[in-house]
Amino acid sequence: MQISQTTRVGGAGLLALVATYGIGRQAYGLFVPTFREEFGLSVDVLGYYASAAQAGYLVATVATGVLTARLGPRVPVTSGCLLLAVGAALAASATGPLLLALGVIAAGTSAGGTWGPFSDAVKNQVPTSGSRHALALVNDGAPVGLLVASGLVLVAGDRWRLAWWAFAVVGLVAAVAAWRVLSPRAAADPKGDGARPPLGWFLNARSARLLIVALGASVTSGAYFAYAPDTAQDAGLASWTGPAMWAALGLAGAASGAFGGGIADRYGLRGPLAATLLVLAGSTLVLFVAPGALVAALGSAALFGIGFTTGFALMVIWSQQVFDDRPTTGFTLTIVCIAAGFIIGPSLFGVLAAHVGRPSALLVAASPALLVALVPPSKDDRAGARDSV
Repeated sequence: MQISQTTRVGGAGLLALVATYGIGRQAYGLFVPTFREEFGLSVDVLGYYASAAQAGYLVATVATGVLTARLGPRVPVTSGCLLLAVGAALAASATGPLLLALGVIAAGTSAGGTWGPFSDAVKNQVPTSGSRHALALVNDGAPVGLLVASGLVLVAGDRWRLAWWAFAVVGLVAAVAAWRVLSPRAAADPKGDGARPPLGWFLNARSARLLIVALGASVTSGAYFAYAPDTAQDAGLASWTGPAMWAALGLAGAASGAFGGGIADRYGLRGPLAATLLVLAGSTLVLFVAPGALVAALGSAALFGIGFTTGFALMVIWSQQVFDDRPTTGFTLTIVCIAAGFIIGPSLFGVLAAHVGRPSALLVAASPALLVALVPPSKDDRAGARDSV
């Protein structure tokens, strides 16, 4: 059976993001209640852990942009998956807060090596006709990873360390797949000079809109990923609620995110992106309205999965259009803004929840996504019939 390049590259990306995003970067919130109890950590300290992991992700993202330009996507993606395996092993063997922090930070940092390089991998290894499908498949790795993480957590039960050892195995498998599939070399610069693009290439009227939206959406998303399960359990719901929420998030996200490319082709970016940002904010507000209701918690997670996965898939496509000539370099800048939002979101929510209460923290967390829903792509980036009117 012949597997197409679209499926090979998209599948390797999906597996890499299952490990480093769905598990390493986004599954942390599942363990916040357990870490609070086992290690005696407060809610704001755990917020700092999450933000430190996102700071590591930011540093890794910048380094990855340089490495990918010089070495191609294979080295950074494989390294990111291996770092996830190391971080998960550290967390699984942690005997105190310090080792736990190192493991969590390493796991969160790992994602910085995987998402960006697939912009180049898709451009250089996938036919143009399959590029949007491949990018949507890569982006689907995050919600699928949450499904994997949720299933492992439910199977492990109180043996949370067993789940983290399983996470380490997933990282090793993803590293092997990336090494086998991805190109070992960077593509030649078509201009032949390899010159660094000017500042105006990074920051201009088109890119500014993208970066503002990426930042706002990520502040809301970072707070949700870090604290949504803990918020539901703090309101009195059972301990299995967190994994169930993440399973609902992963199912809804995986079901909707793979269609991001088709949605952009048919409807353009403007309307669908605004809609997904409103869904993203609305999912947070559902927890504000009914934090102690199981149906509301599961519905909130499903809404978030749709808004997050589809919204960020559309942002990947948007970035490809804005930075078409140097996709990984441009997407690295986009990821920097995403990482900044994920740093701000958990710390801001943790501080507000500790000092003024969770309801106020939830309202503040939802606001950035609501505000950036008002920022449309420029006319040059509105790909689709509906955007042209």
